Amino acid sequence: MQQDDGPEKTQQLQSFQSDDLLEKLKLLNYEKHLLKEFKLKPLSRFYFVKATNPGEQFYMFTLICWWLCKKLGKDMERPQEYDDPNTVAANIIQMLEEIDVPVDFPPNKLIRGAGPICLNVLDILSTQACKVAKVGYQRVQKMQEEEFLGDYLEDNAEIILEKLEDEQNAAGLSDDSDLELEAHNFRQLNWLNRPQKKSIGDVALDEQAQDLDARLSDHQEWRLELERVLPHLKVFVKADARDWRTHLTQMDAFKSSINESSETTQAQLKKLHSEFTFSLEKVESREKHLNNELQPLIQQFKELSIELSTIQYAQNQVQADSEKQLAQLNEVMLEQELKKEEMERRGQVMSDGSSVQQIKKSIVKLKEDIAQLNLEVALLVHAHDQETVVRQTQSLAGDQANN
Repeated sequence: MQQDDGPEKTQQLQSFQSDDLLEKLKLLNYEKHLLKEFKLKPLSRFYFVKATNPGEQFYMFTLICWWLCKKLGKDMERPQEYDDPNTVAANIIQMLEEIDVPVDFPPNKLIRGAGPICLNVLDILSTQACKVAKVGYQRVQKMQEEEFLGDYLEDNAEIILEKLEDEQNAAGLSDDSDLELEAHNFRQLNWLNRPQKKSIGDVALDEQAQDLDARLSDHQEWRLELERVLPHLKVFVKADARDWRTHLTQMDAFKSSINESSETTQAQLKKLHSEFTFSLEKVESREKHLNNELQPLIQQFKELSIELSTIQYAQNQVQADSEKQLAQLNEVMLEQELKKEEMERRGQVMSDGSSVQQIKKSIVKLKEDIAQLNLEVALLVHAHDQETVVRQTQSLAGDQANN
């Protein structure tokens, strides 16, 4: 039994936390500033307790987180419906770290859009937003009931009258103490029917009451007077909405009506549950059947996709090689054009006699230059020989002079 109570208590705690979260969002006026702005439907009290539609719940979870972060003054990019869930979850965790909230769970826990982790994150953000917005909480003030003796006696008039009737019908009322008790009760009942504000008629009633008290000295007279007055007594019980008896009666009536309506409702709910269960089983069987039928086609599609990727890669390689070879071909053709122009120019030169004439002119010019150079060499040799002879003559003359 204790093992069964654990999940039940956890479920109750999550339900209470979800209910508290919705109340905080209402205090922040999310219906006007968030739902109305983005044209969204109002949330149920247990929307984030269990994952029923992960895509829609994750988008609503991220949108509320973004709105609460905006309330806290944090800049966060507004999530879109088709954004990457991992990126959005990482942004939310970053915002939590900026406001010093310990993050002890992986980001993929937020992708479900519901559950205890998402509830805890939303509860923390909404609490912080309420603190920033300075939302005040006050205790429930219960109106204090004014206790008046007249109201109390009016509410208990029926009980006092029943006591009087019981005591009148009881046996053995000859004792003096019993007589005193009955007289006291009668006076109390007479005082009960007396109005609080006196008028002219009230004064007359007071005088009659005084006369009656004077006549109640004897037991027999008192009993006869009581029997005469008792059929004319009328007790008016004032209905008070604050009385616990009224509340108890209303609760019993509500309980009986709930029990009556719950019988038909539970039968309808059981019928709907059986229909939903049958539909879900039918959908699951159909899904399995389609998966079994489509499995070969999916496998074939994967193989064809891999083959297509291989062919596209080979095609890209061939295209790159062809482009490279085309560039080399253009270079070779350009070089061939240059060679062709050079050969045409040389052939034209060889076909003309201008080159031979130029060679002859060059030879004649070279011969003239050689003759000129030979002449200059002869002159230089002659000058050198003459200078040598002069030096030798001077040296001989000097030797003779010394001898």
